[in-house]
Amino acid sequence: MKIDTLLINNFRGISRLEARNLGDTVIIAGQNGSGKSCIFDAIRLLKSSYGGYQQNEWQQFFGEFAIQLHGGARNLSGLFNDIRKSLVIECYFRLRDSEKAYVNANAAELLETTIWQTLLPEAFQWGGYQKALFANQFRERQPEVTARVKAELPALQNELMLPELLGKIEIFPNGNISIQNCRLLSVLFANYRPRYLGVIDFHGAQRHYGREIVQGINLSLEQSNQQQGQHTLYNYNNKYNNVKSEMAGNFIKELLAEKAIARAGDSASLSQTLKELFEAFFPEKKFLGPQPTPEGSLSFPVVTPSGAVHDLDELSSGEKEILYGYLRIRSSAPLNSIILLDEPELHLNPRLIRGLPEFYRKHLGEALQNQLWLVTHSDALIREAVGKPGFNVYHMLPCGSDANASGQLRPLSIKEDIELVLADLVGDLAAYRPGGKGLLFEGGGNSDFDKTLASVLFREELRGINLISGANKTRVKALHEVLERAYLNGDLPTKFYSIVDRDSDGEVEGSKGLTRFVWDVYHIENYLLQEDVISDVLKSLDLKKHFDVNAVATSLENAARLAVPGMLQHSIRSFANSKLLSSIDLGFPPNTLTIGRDLHAAVERSVTRIQAMLSANLSEKELINKEQEFRNQFEQSFADGSWKGTLPGREILKQFVALEGITVGYEVFRNLIVTRMGELGRKPIGMKKIIDRIAAD
Repeated sequence: MKIDTLLINNFRGISRLEARNLGDTVIIAGQNGSGKSCIFDAIRLLKSSYGGYQQNEWQQFFGEFAIQLHGGARNLSGLFNDIRKSLVIECYFRLRDSEKAYVNANAAELLETTIWQTLLPEAFQWGGYQKALFANQFRERQPEVTARVKAELPALQNELMLPELLGKIEIFPNGNISIQNCRLLSVLFANYRPRYLGVIDFHGAQRHYGREIVQGINLSLEQSNQQQGQHTLYNYNNKYNNVKSEMAGNFIKELLAEKAIARAGDSASLSQTLKELFEAFFPEKKFLGPQPTPEGSLSFPVVTPSGAVHDLDELSSGEKEILYGYLRIRSSAPLNSIILLDEPELHLNPRLIRGLPEFYRKHLGEALQNQLWLVTHSDALIREAVGKPGFNVYHMLPCGSDANASGQLRPLSIKEDIELVLADLVGDLAAYRPGGKGLLFEGGGNSDFDKTLASVLFREELRGINLISGANKTRVKALHEVLERAYLNGDLPTKFYSIVDRDSDGEVEGSKGLTRFVWDVYHIENYLLQEDVISDVLKSLDLKKHFDVNAVATSLENAARLAVPGMLQHSIRSFANSKLLSSIDLGFPPNTLTIGRDLHAAVERSVTRIQAMLSANLSEKELINKEQEFRNQFEQSFADGSWKGTLPGREILKQFVALEGITVGYEVFRNLIVTRMGELGRKPIGMKKIIDRIAAD
């Protein structure tokens, strides 16, 4: 069993979602609060509406979300994204050939079991209606059940011939519920037989691995199935309580099977898989599996690199996450199933996450023909899967973030060059917006700060736009090259923008596929020179010195004057550099046969122009005049108050921190100013003009 198509409308954190042509491994990434886990909740609600692995399973769903069913439609409001609209969950399931063969061979018995569980829910408690046939109510209603089986069997067999099965539930604002009729889905979802029929197995994000003492081993397959069925979709906190007992049970079953010359292949496969698991994730350690002891019990030893042996319970949370998580799924032996894993990266550092998607796909998906659904916000996990065969990776947008209402789920394929470079520059793939505009911050200094400042002060305006730091010059250059190529080919997939500091003009190469803007101040840090905000920050630091707005204004101007000498040197040096560079021209005819001679002549011409420049614009007198001109400009900026935009804000803040002896240092102080501006809702006019234009374009 697998899901081919999933459509969800107006369910909890989901406004509209659509996913088609799904493969066997589906990964959904997105920021916190985007509604990723709501996808699993929708699948569970749909499944429980058709049938349950335990008595009144659909009530378990409402119980998990503390929804009281006896209070009328108003209690269902928590299920709706918009209470004025209907909630719709639509899913197309495709059965595997082995499942169809099993249902076809056991159709009457499966249908009879489903009907009994509908008429007499206590059949679940008996572990099957056959064990309670001695009861009067079973004997009295047997003719009714037999008649229903005979009447419904043809429709069931017809549905078995369909390529896909449609499951659909619609809940109206008034509380009415409409469920698409599909008898075969009711049969599949009411019979927990994981070795023959696919199940839907949910692993929630709250997983705890406690210590366990193995005292009793249950070899009853039927009872084991009944226990596992009780927390397949709900009560999932208990999934990992008896992992060692299940391993011990499997160990004894394998011994018995080996004696009977049966299931030897499965035993070898499981042992080999466990060995591969440790080799892949914990190469320094070795798990020996359940081992019999002289005392007649079982131990679960793990051998460390030093040769020391400790029990399985002593593994770290991250190690248990991988080992217990895999063994719990593998020991229940689900075949042809849909396995829902919420945040599989819990307790894991990026090194352990590396290789996890491929391991799960190979040993839990491909080997057992299961469809895996992984919900994550781990950048490391997404990078391991994106662009690789066998994975469908999607990015989920928060509800309401997409103005064109095309759905919250976007495929993240990263097949084109531009997508690859852009995703690499964004950094966190969980925050990457496929198809979204790209905004590149290419200011001098720390471009990561430019990105942070804009995202803090203009969070809503920049929603849905990929923010890119220009700190990595090599990758930024690659992006420019790809944009140029895409522009020339006429296949630029979206709009790209760049913002630079005013002092960066001429320093950063542009590309035809990118619209460039320039801040109206020297550095982006100039926007932080707000006396009242800085005064608030200084008061929060509880310094002994008193800082009111006027004192801060005076101190900032003094700090700006201390930055003037460095600015003066930079300005006159830039002037001289531009004059020298304009004098150099090493060009010569491209078809010349005397390259050395022509290049030498070009060098001589450049030297002549430089010597002429030394006698004119770069003479001592002219440079002294230029120095005085710059000094006059700086002094004029203090007179008219324009120094806050024309002098380097980064240097002014550094001088201010040193001048006032602020102990937290420049970067911390700068970040505190940003935080306070965000709290006050400050949006500098110069920044707002540019960002509003980009957002509206």
